[in-house]
Amino acid sequence: MREQTFPYDHHVLARFPGARSYERAPDRITYLAERAGTPCLLVVPAAPGEGPLTVTVLEFEDERERGAYLAARDRTAPAAT
Repeated sequence: MREQTFPYDHHVLARFPGARSYERAPDRITYLAERAGTPCLLVVPAAPGEGPLTVTVLEFEDERERGAYLAARDRTAPAAT
């Protein structure tokens, strides 16, 4: 997995045609996307906050690696109350 972080702009999703919403949290929206055939996970701020906003792009070797990452993350996430 490779991680990139860059400043947020309103055109971030245009760089990832076909991106689809995966989950929402109060402070971020996570999207599944592909770029040049590479599976990605985008973490985009949901609302303006304090300080500069950034976008995180996680690039994976294949769909299996992305799926394993999401499964592991979901297992370690705190239970909703």
